[in-house]
Amino acid sequence: MTPDLPNVEIAIIEMTNGFRRQNKLSELKRNRTLDQAARAFASYLARTGKFSHTADGRRPADRTKSVGYKHCRISENLALNVDSRGFRSRQLARGAIEGWKKSPPHRKAMMDPYVTEIGVGVIKAKREHRYLSVQLFGRPRALQYQFTIRNMAGKRVGYSHTGRHHELPPRTEVQHTECNPASLRFKAKRSRNRRAEFATRDGDLFVVRASRLGKLVVEHYPRVN
Repeated sequence: MTPDLPNVEIAIIEMTNGFRRQNKLSELKRNRTLDQAARAFASYLARTGKFSHTADGRRPADRTKSVGYKHCRISENLALNVDSRGFRSRQLARGAIEGWKKSPPHRKAMMDPYVTEIGVGVIKAKREHRYLSVQLFGRPRALQYQFTIRNMAGKRVGYSHTGRHHELPPRTEVQHTECNPASLRFKAKRSRNRRAEFATRDGDLFVVRASRLGKLVVEHYPRVN
């Protein structure tokens, strides 16, 4: 049995999105540039017999960049499926998917909540009934965002974002450029004594001041479009 490789690629994307839906994650949009990078690397693996994410001396991000995909987040899954009886198209796709689901790192890549696009390449190796599948996940650079924190208080201000803690000296400001959506949390109070936690969006400005009682208060100024 010889699978139809374009149909295998389509089935891998369908099954990946089905798996994400089962886990209450958004579906991924197919990106032709990621397809190009995935097929090129699958062809390299099939031709050389090598099998690793750095088999060609480059990382997945290097390969996607070389074909023009501008990203802020990239990950990759590889699969090698061999059966002397051959494969039907959906059988080959399912074999790759099930293998990835059973492997914690590959499963994590499939369930990444921050990626938005997918590309797939499936290539037959020289040896009979041996197929290489490459699955790429991307978040385009266009989804990057920037926000600014300005410390107008007379003391250092602590805050955290994307799991990292920061300290900002008094009378200074800092601009963050981020890829993944995340909450911004201050060790301070918000207006009306609410907890100082914010969703961050492009162009946001956060100003920290000291109240008359000496407490830190955070003012949020969203970008006006």
